[in-house]
Amino acid sequence: MSIKVKARYLFLAFFPYLILYFLIQSLIEASQYDLSTSLDVQIPFIPRFIWIYHTILPVIFLTGILLFKRKDIFLGLILAIIFAGALMCISYIMFPSFYPREAIIGASTPSEWLLDITRSIDGPHNTFPSSHVTFAWLLVFFVRLSEYVQKKPLIQHLYIVWAILISVSTLTLKQHFIVDVFSGIAMAAICFYIARKIDISENKNKLINIDDKFIPPRRHSEKVP
Repeated sequence: MSIKVKARYLFLAFFPYLILYFLIQSLIEASQYDLSTSLDVQIPFIPRFIWIYHTILPVIFLTGILLFKRKDIFLGLILAIIFAGALMCISYIMFPSFYPREAIIGASTPSEWLLDITRSIDGPHNTFPSSHVTFAWLLVFFVRLSEYVQKKPLIQHLYIVWAILISVSTLTLKQHFIVDVFSGIAMAAICFYIARKIDISENKNKLINIDDKFIPPRRHSEKVP
């Protein structure tokens, strides 16, 4: 499975979700659920977190393309992304909620400028659960299965720190409520569990080599030395 094929799988997994995400935004114009708490009000507004917020897709794509060597793990990630996208879109329709955002008047820093552009593209809709949190923690769960990461535990810790920062960014940018963060983590755990329970390929133990040739599974007739 080449890099181009992996990139195509990731694109096809995310594209339908993004289309539905913005379609739902355009169709649902009223918030029916207020998810704000007293803790949400106390969280400071920090525009600088926008740079962390926008690492979500680059990190997922680069990790999916470069880190996962086992075919079943990579396809499991793809399947989990599709499941998560579908369930979140259903939630956005069934439980429409908006986040009332502070206006950015006269953006004076690159962070404020980027945040202003982000908000002009992505409205205050579709908060429950947070897609950024869901996809970030979904990647963390699958990274744990990587044989390379299992040999280098520090990498797993770095991904956990990254996912925590993504979760914090959704709060400090006033994009999501606290309940959106915890529901996003729960959504990631559920989709990870479902994807791992499904037999994705006929030969799950095949490994993807750098030259895209698979190591075939041992046949029953072969003798074990």
